[in-house]
Amino acid sequence: MLRLRLMFTVGVALCLIPVSCRQNVNLRDRIISADTSRYCLPDACFNRHVLAVENGYDVTTFLGAKPQHAHVPTKNLAKYLQSLPMQVWPRGPSIAISPTDDLTDQHPVEQNVLAAQEVCRSMGLQVQVLPGG
Repeated sequence: MLRLRLMFTVGVALCLIPVSCRQNVNLRDRIISADTSRYCLPDACFNRHVLAVENGYDVTTFLGAKPQHAHVPTKNLAKYLQSLPMQVWPRGPSIAISPTDDLTDQHPVEQNVLAAQEVCRSMGLQVQVLPGG
């Protein structure tokens, strides 16, 4: 019985090793290994865009030519980007970030732009900062 329990424990541990190792792979590496350029259709090859607003981010992604919008709280940006399907990265591991033009308080928007740059770069993404949008 003890031998069976030990074999089961070792087997479970060996199964969990690949899972724990995969969590250390950054988003850039996942995108590159997925060969996302195959999702780049004629007239429909758009980058993701993060618009920094006062209370988080408005993220636009594209599945083909169809835009999809999501409001993402500041603390959830990395988790949200990690959860996106590889099809929304047809131009590879790059992302555009810009501040909103529609604001009442510029300070939180500027903080969110800087935070988004830091988060995206830490995930291995190439960041392009655009003027207000």
